[in-house]
Amino acid sequence: MLAARLYGAKDLRIEEMPEPEPGPGEVKIRVAFAGICGTDVHEYFEAPRATHEPNPLTGATLPQTLGHEFAGTVVGCGAGVDRVAPGARVCVRPIRTCGVCPRCTSGLSHLCSALAAIGVTSPGGGLAQYVVVPAGAVHRLPDGLSLEQGALVEPMAVGLNAVERAQVSRGGSALVTGAGAVGMGALFALRAHGVDDVLVVEPSPSRRAAAARHGARVLDPVTADVVGEVARHTRGRGVDVAIECSGRQDALNAAISSLAAQAPVVIVALYSGPVTIDASVVRLAELALLGCEAYPDGVFERVIQYMAAGHYPTDGWLEHIPLTDTVAGLHDVRDGRRVKVLVDVPAVGV
Repeated sequence: MLAARLYGAKDLRIEEMPEPEPGPGEVKIRVAFAGICGTDVHEYFEAPRATHEPNPLTGATLPQTLGHEFAGTVVGCGAGVDRVAPGARVCVRPIRTCGVCPRCTSGLSHLCSALAAIGVTSPGGGLAQYVVVPAGAVHRLPDGLSLEQGALVEPMAVGLNAVERAQVSRGGSALVTGAGAVGMGALFALRAHGVDDVLVVEPSPSRRAAAARHGARVLDPVTADVVGEVARHTRGRGVDVAIECSGRQDALNAAISSLAAQAPVVIVALYSGPVTIDASVVRLAELALLGCEAYPDGVFERVIQYMAAGHYPTDGWLEHIPLTDTVAGLHDVRDGRRVKVLVDVPAVGV
């Protein structure tokens, strides 16, 4: 089968590899669509988290098949699997946890100290014609949801977790910095929670257009005074929550300075290194800085429910590329030329 295999920074190869078969408790999926996200960009352009030493939890080593956002059809089940059967259309919650560390045993398994992820630090990955995953990782897609939408559940879960962390009230206001896939997911989640007054800060014209198409008031940080515009829009009060999805220090500081008193900023972006903030602004307004990592149990299910209710439209922000164009897609996502890229994984023999 064909797979996109990462050998090291900027070394991704589309190559043939043996087709996997499911063992006990595992499910084999024929992948239809796989997303490219910010994590994949960091893995490719900076340094993969998988190394030549086996991952302590999963045993994964380089080369690593990329792809942790994907959906497809079950084509085989190992012994003991009764969760799904061949023919089921599914998406996959890719995180792998140890189950025994203090975070896992206290109900915070998504913050596992040994956290791994399919397509990052666990064998297999969605940028392949077939993948084998633990049966517990699969989620059925209800009738009416496409496999294309199924491949979006994972990044939308990140955005929904950020909004749920913020606990913003219906009818409130929000600022989202960065209109990539997770930023769009945060926008959709906010609107699903009854927050219609959403300002989105994004330098890319195409991403601003996508956010505006779906009801956001957009600001270009290159030409606009973001903090001043937010103050004018909120009559000096500030927004009820800010969700930082860009990974930029200037965006984080603008978000902090745009908040109402005692409001939270939820940090969901990946950063390439340490950032500096003005702690006095945080102290004087009694602001809350909240981290947001992946998603706890239940978030995948809620995304699927919201999706089925029509809260995650795909028009105007989703584009498709073939598997052979994966590297070009990584460049496009990094450079902000596209909002969300889905890789169409070809059927075997095509």
